[in-house]
Amino acid sequence: MPKILIIDDDKINQDILAQALKQNGYEVVSVFQAAECLDKIAEHRPDLILLDVLMPGLSGFDVLNLLKEKSIIPATPVIVLTALSEEANIRKVLELGAEDYWLK
Repeated sequence: MPKILIIDDDKINQDILAQALKQNGYEVVSVFQAAECLDKIAEHRPDLILLDVLMPGLSGFDVLNLLKEKSIIPATPVIVLTALSEEANIRKVLELGAEDYWLK
């Protein structure tokens, strides 16, 4: 069963995504604090990461940098979920190694 890691500080967003993914046969692991993501990735070895950009503490941009430094990208694809629709932000997440982005 493919496993997806959701990194988002909003419980409602996590719940909606997790429910939809589980109904479609995915195993879901959720993280509220971006600082915990490296441990969860090592523990669960997800097939895909869904990453929010706007989070307290470490932002999605920071997480992408960490994943790139640890060579997790491109081994594990990352799709960024964001409310930031400015082209500069979208370009930045793609340059940092995200596979794609979805606007919330």
